[in-house]
Amino acid sequence: MRVLVLGGTRFLGRAVVAAALAAGDDVTTFTRGVSGKPPDPVEALYGDRGVPNDLGVLKGRQFDVVVDTSGYEPRVVRDSARLLAPSAGHYVFVSTLNVFPGWPERPVGADSPVHDGTPDAVTGDAPDDPVARYGWLKAGCERAVEREFGDRSTMTRAGLLIGPHDDTGRLTWWLRRVARGGEVLAPGRPDRRMALADVRDLATWMLRCGRDGVAGSFITTGPAGQVSFEGLLDACRTATGSDGRFSWLPDDFLTAHEVTPWTDLPLWLPEAIGPAAFDHDTGPAEQAGLRFRPVARSVAETWAWLRTTPDPAHDSERPSTGIDPEKEQAVLDAWHAAGGSADGSQV
Repeated sequence: MRVLVLGGTRFLGRAVVAAALAAGDDVTTFTRGVSGKPPDPVEALYGDRGVPNDLGVLKGRQFDVVVDTSGYEPRVVRDSARLLAPSAGHYVFVSTLNVFPGWPERPVGADSPVHDGTPDAVTGDAPDDPVARYGWLKAGCERAVEREFGDRSTMTRAGLLIGPHDDTGRLTWWLRRVARGGEVLAPGRPDRRMALADVRDLATWMLRCGRDGVAGSFITTGPAGQVSFEGLLDACRTATGSDGRFSWLPDDFLTAHEVTPWTDLPLWLPEAIGPAAFDHDTGPAEQAGLRFRPVARSVAETWAWLRTTPDPAHDSERPSTGIDPEKEQAVLDAWHAAGGSADGSQV
């Protein structure tokens, strides 16, 4: 199979390239060349897909499957899809749960309303709110692909991704923090359910969709109820061999002490803000063949990789994550001074 990956040298794109090579596919990547070189024997093409003259290097090239891991602005995605539609078989677009304006306040499924982003839009047309802007633009990208490829397209609405080569600083931060040991500030309820998908599982499934012509839009997070936050952190402790002790502090205490959700403590979103953050219906994707490896396995394999490499989040274009150790200790001290216990209760 001839596979084109738009992107392909960072987290998910890298996993797509690896999965395609493992399947014996011929792989071409199109990137800006700022995140490293794909492995041999990938054919690496370089350019900015927002520049028509750069994109022209793909014109007339024959591909069975296009996997778009980097599309963000609808008009740019439109131009890519329009140029490739006459010569490519199937287009798989990596979208996001943020296309649902009701999420994370409400559960989402296949029939949930989607932002009204338009396929010809540019970033300046989007709403001012950064969360709404991202979802609106991604919805517009979906429509751009659908307009050019029709039922030769798949939209994968991804959520939290984990696995080796993670440059988001989320799971990798928790692994490094738990490995450091001692008392670890853990956020919210330990039994709060999470939904996580390994990039390797998603990559394999997207290629399968392209090969088999699976059309439609799918929620591709981990399945509902997959693992608790405590289960995730326990897996981090097991993988690292840490002596870490978790103290679970309530959402309201953390917010009162100016602990920033998602950035100070990755993967944590107070339930008052996102009560349905991990409530998604992955049934259609699973019926279409998406499978999930155990979270503990993903955690262990991510730690095995992380031990051999500098922290990739430091070299990422993404904002840095993780609470400062002094701030973490100050919040823990305040909790204990208030009579708080490790299970999140107060005397």
